[in-house]
Amino acid sequence: MAGKLVVTLRGVCARVDRAVFGSRHGAAAVAMINTDAGLPPFEGVISDPATGAPVTIPFLGVRGVLGSPATDDGDRLVAADGGATTAANAFLANPNFEALAGFSSGGARMADSFLKPDITAPGVSTLSTAVGTGNQGARLSGTSMASPHVAGVAALASQAHPGWSVEDLKAAIVNTASASAVANYLTRRAGAGMVQAPGASRTSAVAVGDAGTATLNFGFSELGVDLLRARQISVRNHGTSPVTFTVSAAPSAGSVPHTTTLPSQTVTVPAGNSRNVTLLLRVPADTVGDSTAFHDVAGLVTLTPASGQNAGVALHVPYYLVPRALSQITTAPLGRLSADHPARQALVLNPAGAISGTADFFTWGLQDGDDSLVANDMRAVGVQGIDDATAGRLVVFAVSTQRRWSNAAVSEYDIRLDTNGDGVDDKAVVGADFGTVTAGSADGRMGAFIFDLATGAASIFFFATAPTDSSTLLLPAPASALGLSAANPRFTYAAAAFSTEGLGDDAVEGRAAFNAFAPALSASPSAVTLARNAQTRVDLSLNQAESQLTPALGFMVVALDNASGAGEAQLIRVGNDD
Repeated sequence: MAGKLVVTLRGVCARVDRAVFGSRHGAAAVAMINTDAGLPPFEGVISDPATGAPVTIPFLGVRGVLGSPATDDGDRLVAADGGATTAANAFLANPNFEALAGFSSGGARMADSFLKPDITAPGVSTLSTAVGTGNQGARLSGTSMASPHVAGVAALASQAHPGWSVEDLKAAIVNTASASAVANYLTRRAGAGMVQAPGASRTSAVAVGDAGTATLNFGFSELGVDLLRARQISVRNHGTSPVTFTVSAAPSAGSVPHTTTLPSQTVTVPAGNSRNVTLLLRVPADTVGDSTAFHDVAGLVTLTPASGQNAGVALHVPYYLVPRALSQITTAPLGRLSADHPARQALVLNPAGAISGTADFFTWGLQDGDDSLVANDMRAVGVQGIDDATAGRLVVFAVSTQRRWSNAAVSEYDIRLDTNGDGVDDKAVVGADFGTVTAGSADGRMGAFIFDLATGAASIFFFATAPTDSSTLLLPAPASALGLSAANPRFTYAAAAFSTEGLGDDAVEGRAAFNAFAPALSASPSAVTLARNAQTRVDLSLNQAESQLTPALGFMVVALDNASGAGEAQLIRVGNDD
């Protein structure tokens, strides 16, 4: 690489390592193509950890994504390989420096869906002191820089308010944050906004939610009907004079349509006392949307002090709810399917759902008991074979868990397949965090990976269908990538789940069999979508000869917009009653 421009794709190793390695080996410059449409973070001075000497060659950031027609900078650089390439430095304006970093995590908090983060702070390419360097600094990005900002404000607030409880000090910091200081502000990504030292130190009053936080947390709610719920804010005055606030509420951008009502729009709090403010939240269930995207209800309650009071400092309290609108798909077989009755019908209804829903029929192969795990406790596994216009025949696995997860990508789900009948598993279809597998850093998206168990090679054709706050995920894979064809259609499979959070693992006992091209069980149509109050019938059939080769427990009817748990994956047994 001596004397050359080295082009690298951002991935597993540290970004600055690329500049260091290029410098060590005499490269003229190093260019790193980003994995999103923006430029990667500015790194500042980079030092070789082995010598402490600064890297002097140019380290260039290039917009991604490779293969994306919208941002082709990386593709053009790759295409220039072998030719003459000229790169010149130029000043880049940074008009979005107040925006949240692309790598910043967003809420809601796992399990209870409370708001996190509840505040934000500067944390991209921040220059701070570097211990032992004299007057030199270190430039870093992420929590390493944002957290010290908040810690410093906490120290100032504690100094300004001796004797205050930790709860009230935290409220002072969150209440006085500025949403307007965050470009493209979203409550679930920035909480109350950008931390502000002056307000946190000068306020004499704080506003605390009824869960003891500086947020009105409505948590998670599955909505079959409209939601109407109230929460209280405790306004505490630590000052020596009464404070009067005008109270208002406004939704955050991108929030599900909703209304807020404040029974009292002013509140006066005597010195050394507290008073309550009630927020009434109303969310129409049919405006929430379906499970194909994450939805939240968010906004800010603002308490504006009367002129000359509370040092002119207003207080802000974010309110937050994660709703999930429900269909009510139910499937009632009109008689049990068996060798004696190889053809039946099932009545599918959506009698009182808030939204429409889809019943998707899978062949149910595995079942497992309740092992009292948190989010990856497997309940049942099914599979279907369907035709895709682009990928050809697909094999889609459906995994049902006992309980709801917030994000399925915090667990890994492995389906191991024996595709040639020799008793040794050949392939694995794995549901796992896409960023973790491809770049070593979790991004919250679940991929449907295919692993060759003999070689360890991995490939991916699809993301998993894994809605947030759900209990059922779908893992699609091309039959050809699994070594399956019309001439070799059958396989057996086993299933296991693993927690990346140390919350326990689960393995389903036994194995199941399936014919990907001519399954023993079939439904026509294989999926139906029903509006509210609608119903239809689906023809069910049993191929007895194939059932001898690939027996099944029955049908698994997946309805992703139903209530999480058994309702999302209804199990219908087949076979004689004896």
